[in-house]
Amino acid sequence: MTIDGRVGTAVHLAIGLGVLGAAGYAFVAVVGHVFGDPADAGVLSALISLYLLVNIIGPGIFAALEQETSRAVSAATARGEPLRPIARRAGLLALCSFGALVVLVLGAWPLVLSRVLDARPGMLVALIVAIAGSGAVYWARGLLGGQQRFPAYARTLYVEGAARLLPCLLLLVLALPWPTGYAMAFAVGSAVAALSVAPGLRLAPAATVPAPVEGMARSLSYLVVATSLSQLVANLAPVVVTYRSPDDLVTAGVFGSTFVLARIPLFLFAPVQAVLLPKLTRAATLGHHQTLERRLRQAVALVFAVGAIGVVGCVWLGPWAAEALFNTAYRPSATVLGLLGAATLVMMTVLVVQPTLVALGRQRLVTLGWIAGSIVFLALLVLMPEPVGAALCAQLVGPLVVLGVLVVGVVRALRQLGFGSAPASPSGRRR
Repeated sequence: MTIDGRVGTAVHLAIGLGVLGAAGYAFVAVVGHVFGDPADAGVLSALISLYLLVNIIGPGIFAALEQETSRAVSAATARGEPLRPIARRAGLLALCSFGALVVLVLGAWPLVLSRVLDARPGMLVALIVAIAGSGAVYWARGLLGGQQRFPAYARTLYVEGAARLLPCLLLLVLALPWPTGYAMAFAVGSAVAALSVAPGLRLAPAATVPAPVEGMARSLSYLVVATSLSQLVANLAPVVVTYRSPDDLVTAGVFGSTFVLARIPLFLFAPVQAVLLPKLTRAATLGHHQTLERRLRQAVALVFAVGAIGVVGCVWLGPWAAEALFNTAYRPSATVLGLLGAATLVMMTVLVVQPTLVALGRQRLVTLGWIAGSIVFLALLVLMPEPVGAALCAQLVGPLVVLGVLVVGVVRALRQLGFGSAPASPSGRRR
């Protein structure tokens, strides 16, 4: 790719990330102002919980589909193999995942979701719509990212953002206190984004017999567990705080808004996986382990720079921003925001270490890392007596456990592959 091409890609991704990021945080800010009265604390907590649940359930499953599709497409492209069989298998897996998620959500409604979503069936419908849209758009992003078609990939980001932002602003201008309307406005964005790139997803027919579905399904199953747990760790804490604080929904609402604010760097940095994974996969497929290690070092350096700025911003501007932008009932402390900012930095580091293991075919290790971290996270979140303190502790310690497992895994994997030796040719012979 030329320098002009790299600049153009960066501009497209910047626009997409900016619009999508603004839409997500505008949603929280808008509902915070519309339902900021203490009498509406239940509605506000429900809408913030919906926002977080969409990030847990939808991307939690389908971000794994994007990663596996991107990895498979990138590897097939490097070997000169057809892409249509991969797209077909990925679409089938997305449809099966959607069906399983709908069954899960409907089963959880009478048990816990009804309480979290203020017993509003309209919000349940919005959640299911968001899951369907997530399946479609993450499938499309996997195909686009694996082919390194990042301008089209970026288009899905800013179309999704615009499709969420404009309806919310319209409801705000019309001063309509309609909780289900805001929920549905947020939910439809992913589906609109998928439709926006559908005409450009046509792939050439396969000239060879497609590989068995089972291989891709097995790899995806590992990533589904890992990505679902990662989204759970990244977003569940405010939902649990709301559930554990039925008599203090004001505090739960403030913590939820504060939590979302501190997650801004993580939200903006997450699509780095989409750019990083195809490059790492190509390097791993061709045996260019030095290139793989160099890209990982560069990404980790970038994440520390961005994350450090985020932590400073949380401590310095966070309390004011939460009160002014999200209309919180009171100003949260700088300590809370600083701890949440540090937890965000750890999660961002995990986001750049994980694709290296995926590119090397170590999905099972990624899953084990997230299982270990999630066990620690859930134990602290549920067993510690004070809900907000438990959430802060769990949010920092759980991801640290995951990061430790993944870093050890990357070091061992590179050593096993003979890091530092001459790169291999595509056929596997040393040059």
